[in-house]
Amino acid sequence: MKVVRVSFPRRQSLAKNSTMEIVVQNAGQKTIPTISVTVKCGTEIGGSFSTATQDTNVADPLRPQFVVNKLPTATERVNPPLDPAPLERSSANVDTYPLGPLGAGRTATFMWDVTAVRPGPYHLCWRVNAGLYGKAKAVAASGGAPVSGEFRGNVAHKAPKATIGPDGRSIIESP
Repeated sequence: MKVVRVSFPRRQSLAKNSTMEIVVQNAGQKTIPTISVTVKCGTEIGGSFSTATQDTNVADPLRPQFVVNKLPTATERVNPPLDPAPLERSSANVDTYPLGPLGAGRTATFMWDVTAVRPGPYHLCWRVNAGLYGKAKAVAASGGAPVSGEFRGNVAHKAPKATIGPDGRSIIESP
């Protein structure tokens, strides 16, 4: 595997959409059975689009840090954005986003549209997988290391100011 491009803004604002993108290429000679990306830091709670609260009075300590508005898909959807029909979510693995087989020399683009809903520092880890159940491993073309990385940054404590312009469109200013 070869990482072609990764991007996610380091500085973000509450209630403002942003895009997380990971583009990988199959640098090998064989088709990858199921290319996917897991967004999670190992076994720790948090490190994904959610974070853990220290409040012991809640049933589930995981709270969203980013709301995922749009998942990575192999083909663009023509359905309404809130359509509950499944995407390529053929995986029951939480925080794992599969796109299907990836031929030799081909690239896959994983793109998430997210909205920050919790202020403060964030830490998102990602790892590319060649299969869903651990039998096929994605390794870097430059060596046998796993294909992974992380995004770190901060979400501002104040949402951006939004007004309606003369043309009826929203104008969003930085906080």
